[in-house]
Amino acid sequence: MDLSLILAAQTFQLAPDLQRSEPINGIEMVKNPATRTFLRVTLPQWQILQSFVQPKSVPAVLAQALEGRYCLALEEFYELILKAVRAQILITPGETFPLPALSRWRVGFQPRFILRPFSIVLLLGLAAVFYFQPSPPSAVMDVVAGVLVVSASLSVASVLSACVVHGAGAEIFPAPWQWWRLPPHLSIDTSDAVMLPMPAQQAVGIAEPAVLAAAAGLLAWRKPEWNFIPLVALAISLRPIFGGKIAPLVRFNRSVMLSDAEHSFLFPPSHRPKKRWEMLKRAIRHPDTWARLAYGIVWTLGLIFLGGRLADSPPWTMDFWRENGHRVAFSVWGSLAALGLGYLAWEIFFFVRQHFRSRRNLLRLHHRRWIGAKKLELTAAHRADAVAKSPLFRTLTQAERDQLAAQMEVSRHRARTDLPDYGPAPARIGLIVSGRVGLFRKNPEGRFVRAQVLSEGDVVGLHDAADPQRPEYFARTITPVTLFTMERAAADELAIRRIPRNVLTNTVLKLPFLRQIPLCRNWHFQAVERFAALSHLNDIPSGGVIFPENQFNQDFFVIFENRAEVSRNARRVAVINAGDFFGEIGLLQNSPSTAQVSGLEATRCLSIDRSEFLRFVTHNYTVALELERVSSKRLGYPIFPLRKTR
Repeated sequence: MDLSLILAAQTFQLAPDLQRSEPINGIEMVKNPATRTFLRVTLPQWQILQSFVQPKSVPAVLAQALEGRYCLALEEFYELILKAVRAQILITPGETFPLPALSRWRVGFQPRFILRPFSIVLLLGLAAVFYFQPSPPSAVMDVVAGVLVVSASLSVASVLSACVVHGAGAEIFPAPWQWWRLPPHLSIDTSDAVMLPMPAQQAVGIAEPAVLAAAAGLLAWRKPEWNFIPLVALAISLRPIFGGKIAPLVRFNRSVMLSDAEHSFLFPPSHRPKKRWEMLKRAIRHPDTWARLAYGIVWTLGLIFLGGRLADSPPWTMDFWRENGHRVAFSVWGSLAALGLGYLAWEIFFFVRQHFRSRRNLLRLHHRRWIGAKKLELTAAHRADAVAKSPLFRTLTQAERDQLAAQMEVSRHRARTDLPDYGPAPARIGLIVSGRVGLFRKNPEGRFVRAQVLSEGDVVGLHDAADPQRPEYFARTITPVTLFTMERAAADELAIRRIPRNVLTNTVLKLPFLRQIPLCRNWHFQAVERFAALSHLNDIPSGGVIFPENQFNQDFFVIFENRAEVSRNARRVAVINAGDFFGEIGLLQNSPSTAQVSGLEATRCLSIDRSEFLRFVTHNYTVALELERVSSKRLGYPIFPLRKTR
């Protein structure tokens, strides 16, 4: 599954002839009959999927949801798309599937008539199992007979389930004999039961344990020596985890269920310790979790009870609890503690691994800049490779890049050293191979203030050409720096005059700035380049209004230089600095601004108009997620889904 292709470029449409179940507590099942695949969705999620009635790309649907103010939380939105594609609810235009063969099933039971008898049979069978004395098998034939009884019981249960599904109006598919299962039995595909109302699903779920309980109870009464294998099969069928038949039915009638987009995540950004911690807290608060935990304890005590009877140590006597009570308590609480410790260890592992990877890359970069720079072996091939990879010089032809690389020399500088040759009237240009260079300006008080930081791949000595209105930049190293350098006049003759002014501004001025700010730090490099190309540099006088309050604004802003004031109802609420951004909440929510932003001093901003901003955000999911995260933090509550307006 190519994530970038699906979420940014590919066109999808809803599969034809989709079927939908009745909503159950806000959740409905969507089925593609041709592929026999299902997707559990909420009503807002189905509204998103309906946007694909006509073929559309995912960015187009996201933009439509933002404009219509019905956008989901973005992780949920992207997860929904990936799950719908995997379930073939969303398909590529023109894609077709052959219709599956259906079973000619004739017999059907109405679920409302069969659910109560199934429940009674299950309870009577369990009562017989616990009342009569079980017996372990004494011969091989006892085991064989038990296996045959289980095989017949599972086959009968499968037939009864099929009758319930057919009687409720769902589809039955061909029934192969499952020879590979243990024990082999007739297994009818009743997966279509998920499309039925809850009573029908309960009847289908209870059929297997009811038949097994009836068989085990009868054998406990008449043939105790055959009872062991059916008893084991019954315990497995009733297991509280790993696909037990009864566990999904143990829930409160009106409790909220999860859609398929809210668990078992496919979307990589959802695989984070924070997200799993949120899911754990949600599960702890959910009443069904405690109901199923109680069911698990009852199931465990039932096994202990039967185990004690098989061992001729009746668990209802005081002698049993006096001798084994501490073992039982240790087993129950030890299992719960082991489960909790296992979960905690798993989460710690993920947390440590995630942070170790990010810290490892940072440590490698620091080591290269401070220690390894002196050991760099820089040849002509390295110069050619660095020029080819440079965002600025790669716009040149191959011959021009080769000429440029041939004239470059290696220059090394210690940390915290002035670079006068690369200042306001640069005599040289340098392509940074390793290290960081700071660009400084004099403020009105005469102090030097750092305006920008350059790093590997950036070019120093061209800011007068990239920013002719304010070329007064002074360069100083922050770390040890290694440059590929050459005379400015020669560089102008070979390359700079051939590069358009807007490309110079984007790659020399905007791109290094954007790469350093928190907003863009986790973006893909191509996304940062695109953002630089789309943005416009604006000069705001001191006190000038950048962003008026209570109006629909058509731009997204990033402070490029100096500071701005945020005010609400003519009262200052914050001061924002270079790298801070604003305007995204109104654009994402399609709503008026909640504050005014004005320049505290002569301020420079990067701006992107609304249409370009939304197109950029919807085509870059990492950008969208970061904006959602920051905006939600500013609002104090999640920005998506949008709150209802009164």
